[in-house]
Amino acid sequence: MVKRHKLSISFKSQYQHIYEHLQSIPNKSDYIAKAVEAYMNRKQDTASHEEIRKIVMEILQTQGVHSSASIPSSSSQVMEHFTEEDADLINQLF
Repeated sequence: MVKRHKLSISFKSQYQHIYEHLQSIPNKSDYIAKAVEAYMNRKQDTASHEEIRKIVMEILQTQGVHSSASIPSSSSQVMEHFTEEDADLINQLF
């Protein structure tokens, strides 16, 4: 027999809407577990993206690309170079 791990949770009044939503879900534990897992995976994806960005920047700097072109090193610098068309394209793709 599979051992189940039990957890009891309560909701503050500011989360009443979440509590009410969960009341309509037949398998609350599965729903919550999948929601938390998706949240955890999203955070890992963000970290992976940051690691990839650092690696690409290191490669570009090593190959001398950085010295001949201005490559933004932060997201705020990238946002300064975006045009409205760039933003529309990104929104369409994602």
